[in-house]
Amino acid sequence: MADPAYEVAQHSYARCVRHPEFFAILYDALLASDPRIPPMFENTAFPRQHKLLQHGLGLILSYAKRPDDALLERIAARHSREGLDVPPELYDHFVSSLMKAVEQTDPRFDADVRVAWMEAAAPGLDFMKSRYRP
Repeated sequence: MADPAYEVAQHSYARCVRHPEFFAILYDALLASDPRIPPMFENTAFPRQHKLLQHGLGLILSYAKRPDDALLERIAARHSREGLDVPPELYDHFVSSLMKAVEQTDPRFDADVRVAWMEAAAPGLDFMKSRYRP
């Protein structure tokens, strides 16, 4: 991916995580996006989950710049059929929810930021989907 787009996404992410509601907005949107998703989070401690997602998003963005499968292998295995059983089609809901949260929490959000995020997240999320193994 082009370094400028990666940099735009990274800077946007830094602005988003400074917003106290970023992860809550993302998870509220995600939980409302598909009836299959809320049961996956029934016993979730969301403060811990927010920290896990913060780390995971950082790895997904890092993967865009340096596509080393080792970066995401553990997370991909955790979300695979053998782990949490997150089917690949649910990742679209995640991306939509992420973009809602970015739009609401990044004061510099615009069409270019959206495109940068989509470009930066795609390689890592594609890797995660490929490890589902139906």
